[in-house]
Amino acid sequence: MTADQKAMIHKHFEELGIDCIKDHSITEDDINNLRAKKIPTGENAPCFLACMFKKLGLLDDAGLLQKETALELAKKVFNDNEELKLIEDYLHSCSHINSESVSDGNKGCERSMLAYKCMIENASQVILL
Repeated sequence: MTADQKAMIHKHFEELGIDCIKDHSITEDDINNLRAKKIPTGENAPCFLACMFKKLGLLDDAGLLQKETALELAKKVFNDNEELKLIEDYLHSCSHINSESVSDGNKGCERSMLAYKCMIENASQVILL
């Protein structure tokens, strides 16, 4: 991934984060953890992530991950077939999250936290962010 591609992705995430923090206030520690690709621990962090994922189109109204949407977004940034295949495999590695049992139903907060943990654990497959 080029520096320009990374900068574009980070800028987009920051803009979405500013929107989501209005309704799901997170601590400075959570913000720093997210920027460092670590798990945030604040009580509002799961719903903040759900907000981000919904705005990105990664989480649908039923609170389920939509890897196809993520792949379509990736195609706007990456034009190399090998990179896109890596990203597709990476996204598939977390698709099991949709079958996990969660207590918040279609809200998506718990599932978003599970997805974020999975993404971080599997990030070594693809150097994305």
